[in-house]
Amino acid sequence: MSLEKAKTIILTLLVLLSLLLTWLIWNNQPNYDLLNLKDLDNIAIAKEKKVPGIILPDKILYHENDGTTGTVHDGEISRVMNLLRTWTFDMSSSRLLQKKDLYNLMYGKNRIELDFPAPVPFSVYQSVLNFANKKVPDADFDHIVIELNKGTKNLNHVYFISTASNKVYEASTDQKSIQVFISKLNDNKSLYKPYTAFALSGPRRIYLPAGNPVVNQYKYATTDIEIDKFKKALFADPNFVKKVAGEYTNGISLLRTDESNKVLTFVNPGEDIGYSSDPNHLLTRAIDFINQHSGWTDQYQYFEINERENEVTFRLFKDGYPVFNDDGMAEIREYLGKSEIYKYVRPYFNLSLNLPLKPAAVKLPPAQDVIAGLQTNSSVQMNKVRDIAVGYRLQKDSDDILSLQPAWYYCEDGIWKMAGGDEDGLE
Repeated sequence: MSLEKAKTIILTLLVLLSLLLTWLIWNNQPNYDLLNLKDLDNIAIAKEKKVPGIILPDKILYHENDGTTGTVHDGEISRVMNLLRTWTFDMSSSRLLQKKDLYNLMYGKNRIELDFPAPVPFSVYQSVLNFANKKVPDADFDHIVIELNKGTKNLNHVYFISTASNKVYEASTDQKSIQVFISKLNDNKSLYKPYTAFALSGPRRIYLPAGNPVVNQYKYATTDIEIDKFKKALFADPNFVKKVAGEYTNGISLLRTDESNKVLTFVNPGEDIGYSSDPNHLLTRAIDFINQHSGWTDQYQYFEINERENEVTFRLFKDGYPVFNDDGMAEIREYLGKSEIYKYVRPYFNLSLNLPLKPAAVKLPPAQDVIAGLQTNSSVQMNKVRDIAVGYRLQKDSDDILSLQPAWYYCEDGIWKMAGGDEDGLE
């Protein structure tokens, strides 16, 4: 065999081998969808929640002919909302009212008032209530008022009210639904206690429990959630995250922990926060973000929204009462950037075991004493007090033991503060 012929055969074999290798590469590509690193690192912190379990009234008032009763009982609030979810609401009109007329509509006789702690966009609540209209108002509400008197044409009026804009959005629902509602309301009448109206400023009134509220106090053992789970959930690629001086960073984002209070802060400083958004977009994104890593621990509910700061707050609730703590141990707070989260602050523990098994009851001072104490306190501007409520103060007893102590709270200029000392709830 000549040298030239041997070269030709070798070259041909190399070409054939190259073609074979190319075919093998093309036909044996790995399934990158199955190997997506983010999917592999998709850590479930706790559980996902849907809107009906997150956006809830924090109080129900029953304005009867002979007075007002109310409840914050979480089981009763859930029962009422589940009943409302079986109704169909037909939106008919909207109107702007003077403050006096607005509150007269809310506080009228023989009606139910559902109070929400923060504005609720109609578009978000479409997943909770059944609206007959294809298009709901591009607006929000913070009260739902249900007329219990028989209406015309077998329909009853329901009002969605925004106290910030003084607007009323009128709807109607089937009268039979109202009759079933009244029957079930009477079955649970023992959960509704007498409430007293107090005037704060102008025509606005707040309704607070009459007499001395009796509230259970609790002591809990806590269980820490591994920070590594949050690291895997919050960073795009945890493999590039380094721990430096107790902080986790990938060179762009930062995860910092407050080990004393077991509160974490995740910051994404490159995210654009100088943009304007609407409540619907903010609230939807805030809920979706937590659901992405199944981050709902304990009973956190929608509590506050700040459009100027693109901020949404979900607060811990116990037995229907909001829980407060100055160190952020009782709230999940989000600051939304234009496309991603900018800042995320939350506890990294669960309330795991109630100690002792039988809670002890605490008698709080009456509401009129609390208001009198606020009125005589020179540091309180009563014209800026927007709400007063019974809540819980979350305190650290030790590293792994927390207590929930009942106390009166007031909201002054958007900030919730405890109305007094540790013992008597007064200044």
